[in-house]
Amino acid sequence: MAQIAWYAITLFCLAMYVLLDGYDLGIGVLLLADRDDERRREMVELVATAWDGNESWLVLLGVALFGGLPAAYGVLLPALYVPVLVMLFAIIFRGVAIEMISAAPGFPRGWGWAFGLGSLVASFAQGVTLGGLLSGVALRGGVFAGASFDFLTPYAVLTGFAAVALYATAGAAVLRVKTEGALYRRAMLAGRAALVATVALAAASAAALAPATATPVRLGEPGRLAAFVVLVLVAAAGLGLAGRGFGRRPDWVATAGVTAAEGAGLAGLLVAIYPVVVPPRLDLAAAAAPAGSLNFLLVGVGVNLPLVLFYNWYAHHVFRGKYRVLLAARPTGQSAAARATDPTPATPRGKVTP
Repeated sequence: MAQIAWYAITLFCLAMYVLLDGYDLGIGVLLLADRDDERRREMVELVATAWDGNESWLVLLGVALFGGLPAAYGVLLPALYVPVLVMLFAIIFRGVAIEMISAAPGFPRGWGWAFGLGSLVASFAQGVTLGGLLSGVALRGGVFAGASFDFLTPYAVLTGFAAVALYATAGAAVLRVKTEGALYRRAMLAGRAALVATVALAAASAAALAPATATPVRLGEPGRLAAFVVLVLVAAAGLGLAGRGFGRRPDWVATAGVTAAEGAGLAGLLVAIYPVVVPPRLDLAAAAAPAGSLNFLLVGVGVNLPLVLFYNWYAHHVFRGKYRVLLAARPTGQSAAARATDPTPATPRGKVTP
């Protein structure tokens, strides 16, 4: 029971990271296609309000793997060192870029490119990490027995592009909710294009999973097959809803559709391969820590997980609604996050306080 509970917690952290940090990585990807400095600053400021909280789920995911699934952690880290390190450096680089842009007057284009490219590289590296994992990890005696670049398969490259497209779709959906005017309209067009790419790449990734990877797909049981079919239908419906949301109001429809598709797609993959944790052979029973350790860890997670959830909720609650008010109220060179905690009354740009 403790093994299943910890596995569920690990997957929950993964899902929350994909849902939350996925959209702000996607906004960074979309920034690369925009040449208007005011819109680009607006996109960065929007990400600055929540990116650090969103990325807390990546930290929790690492802790969950290290503490609760140590055998999986010990295998995955050497097998996926390269894409994981590339992802982490890209995330650090874009974090620095966010702070530099928020603190600078105007829009420093060099840091804008750093933010966009950091988002693109991190997104692609995450997709490659997933594809490399699904391609299979060579094991001998319970330890990694492959080479440093075994992860780099055609399937991993495919899932890398799929992750970029999916995150761009999620970013466009959030921009629909949070912005208006020219950026709102551009988000609609970008979202449609990214959604088409997402559907094509996701379908190709799903179709190639069994023939192109070492991942065991276990759909022979009627109950498992039924659950998988339902989840696939939910994911397809979510993508359809997102397409509808990019064409008409209310603005939240596209975000709801993308969220449903991401959650159902991840759940469908897990249903298809459970109890395998690291393809092709390492399962949950072999990967999990002893029951006593898991029970001890569950106490700590029971305290910390609600705090992280509250922190994320609060950050999004404080900056709810359209973003125009924050931009109008923010003095030049001050980030939106700093504006929210600054007790000084807001003064519109171009006016001087007596």
